[in-house]
Amino acid sequence: MANTPTRQEIDARIDQLGLEAGKGRDTQVKFTLQMIEGAYHNVLDLNKNKHGADRDDASVMAERYAKAQNANSMFDHKGSNERKASSCARTGIKLGGWPKGGNGEPIATVNQFVSEWTKLRARPGMASKLNDCNNALLSFARAQLKRDQLIDPSQFSQFFFKTAPDAATAEEIIASAVKKLDKLIDGSAAGGTVQHNTPSVIAARHNLRQELAAIAKAKIPVKAAV
Repeated sequence: MANTPTRQEIDARIDQLGLEAGKGRDTQVKFTLQMIEGAYHNVLDLNKNKHGADRDDASVMAERYAKAQNANSMFDHKGSNERKASSCARTGIKLGGWPKGGNGEPIATVNQFVSEWTKLRARPGMASKLNDCNNALLSFARAQLKRDQLIDPSQFSQFFFKTAPDAATAEEIIASAVKKLDKLIDGSAAGGTVQHNTPSVIAARHNLRQELAAIAKAKIPVKAAV
C-alpha cells in the first residue's frame, strides 16, 4: 500500500473485488484493506453527507461492492445487512485515518497483522481455530481505535482465535433472553432502532420469567418436618 491511490483507482478495485466475491472468492478482508488504505491517503473520509443526505464514503463503497457482486441486487441503506456492511467499511476508514501511530501507521501494523494471520492459517489444524481474517481485522481495528498507542504484535493472537464456547447455565441463558426481550418490547434494542411488542413476544417474556421463578424456588432448601 505504498503508492497513493486515486478515488477512481479505489472504485475500480472495489468493483473487481465485488466481481471476485460474486464468483465465490472471499474478498471481504481485501475490501476492508482498501478502506484503510483509502483513508490513510485521505481519499476516503467520514464526511456524513459527502454523497448526499446520510451517504458517506463507507455507504457508497459498501453499495458499490455489493452491486459488483450482483448487478441486479437492491441495496437498501436502511436494511440491517446493508447497515452492517456500511458500518464495517466505516470502521476500516476510521482506522486508516487514525492519527496516533506515527509515520507509515497504521498501515504497517495492519499489514503485519494480516501477514501473521495468513501464516498461522497455513499451519495444519489451525483453520478451525481461527476467526475469519476480516472479522479478526475488524476486531483489531475497533480495539486499536480506542487506544493512543499501537497494539503490540504480541497481542495479535487475542484477535486471531475464536472464543471458547459459552459455559452459561440454563438459568443464565434464560435470564439473558429475558433482558433481550425487555429491550425488544420497550424499543431500546439495537441502539433504540428496533421494537417488537406483540402479545406473543410479551407472553414469551412472561413464560420465561415464570421459568426463572421456578428455578429460583427449586434452589430453596426444603425444611424437614418437625
